[in-house]
Amino acid sequence: MDTDGPARGQGWAGLVLWRSGPVLAASVAIVGLAAAVLVPFGLWRPVVAVPVVLAGLAAAAPLARRIPAAPAPAWTTLATLAVAAGHGVWAAATHAEHVVLRRDPGSYALFAQWIATRHRLPVDAHAASFGGAAALIDPAFTVGSPAYYEVLHGGPGHLTATVVPQFLLGAPALYSLGFWIAGWTGLFVAPAIAGAAAVLAAGGLAARLIGPRSAPLAAAALALTQPVLHAARSTYSEPPALLMVLAAAALLADAVVAPARAARGLAAASGLMFGLAGLVRVDALREVVLLFPVAAVLVLRRNPAGAPLVGGALAGTGIAAVPALLLSRPYLEDVASSLLPLLALGVVLGVGSAAAVVIARRRERRAPPEATGADPHPRRAERAAWLAGLGVLGVGLVLAGRPFWQAVRQSPRDPGSKVVAGLQLQQGLPVDGGRTYAEHTMQWVSWYTGPITLAVAWVVLAVLAARSVRWWTGDGANPVPNWLGPAAVGLASTVLTLYRPGITPDHPWADRRLVPVVLPTVVLAATAGVFWMARAAARRWPGRAQAPAVVAAIGSLVLLVPAWIGTAGVATARTELGEPAAGRAVCAALRPGDVVIGVDTRARNEWPQWVRGVCGLPAGSFAGPPDLLPAAVPRVVQRIRAAGGRPVLIAANSASSLSDLGLRPVRVVALRTHEDQRRLTRAPDGVIPLDVDLWMATVPPDQ
Repeated sequence: MDTDGPARGQGWAGLVLWRSGPVLAASVAIVGLAAAVLVPFGLWRPVVAVPVVLAGLAAAAPLARRIPAAPAPAWTTLATLAVAAGHGVWAAATHAEHVVLRRDPGSYALFAQWIATRHRLPVDAHAASFGGAAALIDPAFTVGSPAYYEVLHGGPGHLTATVVPQFLLGAPALYSLGFWIAGWTGLFVAPAIAGAAAVLAAGGLAARLIGPRSAPLAAAALALTQPVLHAARSTYSEPPALLMVLAAAALLADAVVAPARAARGLAAASGLMFGLAGLVRVDALREVVLLFPVAAVLVLRRNPAGAPLVGGALAGTGIAAVPALLLSRPYLEDVASSLLPLLALGVVLGVGSAAAVVIARRRERRAPPEATGADPHPRRAERAAWLAGLGVLGVGLVLAGRPFWQAVRQSPRDPGSKVVAGLQLQQGLPVDGGRTYAEHTMQWVSWYTGPITLAVAWVVLAVLAARSVRWWTGDGANPVPNWLGPAAVGLASTVLTLYRPGITPDHPWADRRLVPVVLPTVVLAATAGVFWMARAAARRWPGRAQAPAVVAAIGSLVLLVPAWIGTAGVATARTELGEPAAGRAVCAALRPGDVVIGVDTRARNEWPQWVRGVCGLPAGSFAGPPDLLPAAVPRVVQRIRAAGGRPVLIAANSASSLSDLGLRPVRVVALRTHEDQRRLTRAPDGVIPLDVDLWMATVPPDQ
């Protein structure tokens, strides 16, 4: 990676390559901020939201001119744009249609549809349609469902309820713009657009850290990885999160080499972007806390970017925390076991970094005037550099070797344990639902990048660690390397993610954990390795002009071919097709006044929010074991009738759940489609059949 920061340039190619990523990321942040202000008041509607977003973009536009840009060959920018556009078109053409809620994309899609059409949060529970407080205290009934929490308000006799969606507001707000433009298709394609913007931002970051000519290769290597494509095909939060993290890293790279006044503004913008990534991704907190030691190093080297970086990060995190606490509190409580260690790490790193700055300042004041910052023992400094590099290599070897000495487990009471046990049984693996397979995370990365790319990337990161120590132990005259912050945060966040991914380990679903930081870190480091080797070839054989090109070509193939191999099996796959049409059939089968109750597991999981959000009718579910259902049905039905509704029961496992209750079920959905594979120990290479069925029965007045 280059240590020289970008100089200002006026060529269009450089301007597009350097500024497009931060500008697009700022647009995502503005949409998220606008939603955070408007959604609680029921104002997230086009006539209000679009002018607010446009005003925010207009206010931020002058700041874009402050982003430095270096000249770049036109072909480099055009190639990077082509790669980004190709990725977006590819993802859009193969987008999923996941709305029958089983996994996170379904939750995000229905969340986005709700705020696009109802303009507010929380979701209406329609508790009065089920009998009000009497229904809410009934242990056999709930208005909640997976990814949609039942939240009770008030006390005995005055109990009410709302439904709170899982996840944060930022990504659904962004995708709701697509729904306004083109309905469900617009919503499904919105992540592909965000993914294309993220690929372009990756090219811009590569141009800063490695050189402009590296941008197309880095962008292509990232765009080809299956997890990045998979996230862009579905309504996940990872595409906008990836965009914001890459843009924040780019601004940090600019800040540390800019003149003092510009450095402060760029550093504050970088920290703000890192923090505002918390609008779309709860574990953005990890990158924020890792900025503390980076800022401490900058402060100690009297770089003007240090303090504004921390200030911007804390401000962005604080702003993002407000809608999270107001609108997503049950979700935060659910993930507290992951958030609390991050908060603790933040306290440790924050206090430790501040203490290091104070101690170092005191030592400087006590040092004699003629003293320099250089280590008086150069051999000791060189040993420290070697130890740093070997330490990074050692961490990589430990992570790669975990399967030989560790089997990571979670509590068998965790809901994911049942899922894992069922998949183990299907795939002929030893049944141990507590397994998380987290010890295999390095292998997960190698599935999609290839083992050589992963090894090269880790060696490059080790070399950068050694260079960091050499720079630190110098006399202070050398400027801060522009790669220092992005490399430090990227490496540390990658290690933490690989050590504890915190996700149900079925693939490709689990691989989205690799998207925001791990894969871009590996790809950028490996791309740097390719260009280092090409430059070394030019020095080694100065009379052979073709030598660097040959080395670069071979290195490019090493990056691109394994990435394509990891993606080829699902390159044209589409999943969940037909689900919106199936949902419309459900709405068509219902009438005004119907009150819908799910009676089996799949009906409870998949349909309540669709019925509420799309059909516009009250929906709830029976809770508790199936053997209590016959006793619970009469009292739930009676309360619905007393409230003036028509009780309609639905089942998705089989019609027998309704016929056993003496009802006459009618099949309204019989969809045969496909979903992603759910492999535990192998890379996915295709799709599997998925049956979506729904039976419906209206309870007759005499029953």
